[in-house]
Amino acid sequence: MSNNSLDEFYGPLRNYVKMVTGGYSNLLMLDAKGGLGKSHNVCAVLDDELDESSWYHQKGFTTPIELYKTLWKARDRDTVLFLDDMSGVTSNQKAIDMLKAATETQGDENWIEYRTSQDIDHPFIDGAALPNTFCFRGRIVMSFNDTPDNRHFNALKDRGTYYNMSFTYQERLDLIDAIAELDEFSNLTVSTQRSIADWISTVTDSSFDVTIRTFEEICKMYEFANDDDSANWERMALEIFNLDYEKHRIIQLRENNDQPIEAQVETWCDEFDKSESTYYNKLAEIRDERQS
Repeated sequence: MSNNSLDEFYGPLRNYVKMVTGGYSNLLMLDAKGGLGKSHNVCAVLDDELDESSWYHQKGFTTPIELYKTLWKARDRDTVLFLDDMSGVTSNQKAIDMLKAATETQGDENWIEYRTSQDIDHPFIDGAALPNTFCFRGRIVMSFNDTPDNRHFNALKDRGTYYNMSFTYQERLDLIDAIAELDEFSNLTVSTQRSIADWISTVTDSSFDVTIRTFEEICKMYEFANDDDSANWERMALEIFNLDYEKHRIIQLRENNDQPIEAQVETWCDEFDKSESTYYNKLAEIRDERQS
């Protein structure tokens, strides 16, 4: 997803990451829901701007001692550590204290400490131990899928750049439309990707959590259904949105079919092996839902 057509959506994020890689900022805190491409874009910028040995990607928060080891790996000057999906970190005081120590704004040396009666295993050398304190000169990009709402999070926010990457429902549809134009996004043709993107816009509304991940999964379902005649990609995809496929087919038949209503009812009943009364009960539910 490196196409310039996506700059409208990811340009600000990429520039904030470049501020970190360029040494203009020591801490970027990225707040964004999952499935919107934030991790992919952060890693892409880090890969473009830095040598492979100059940045580390840590997915998810584990334990304070593992965080200590990770910070130690990224302790050198001009090294960037990407702490991805750290929503759980603010519930642990030790982890918060280490991150606050690593991101002090005063001076050039930030000392991180982890006191324990046992040796801290070296992450690279078997049998070796880390010191209980070290100087951290690296820089940090930290992302959150769910915004923590407590004083610890606010204390970290004050130490660096904070960016809330959020898209409205329509912006998410526009983003999916732009991604559908990318040849490398899936094994499907661009034309088919466009059709799936259009389909998503017709079956959802602003109450649905539409993401790039959703679009990717539906593309895979479409590909699977092409290889397996017993599979129906629309029916599978609607399950993602918790939508009733039987109702969806009624809407399809009524909106996209020139058949008289009696023939539409017969087609639907044959397809689902259901009675006419079931069809009309479903139709009444659809009308009630659209009026509510």
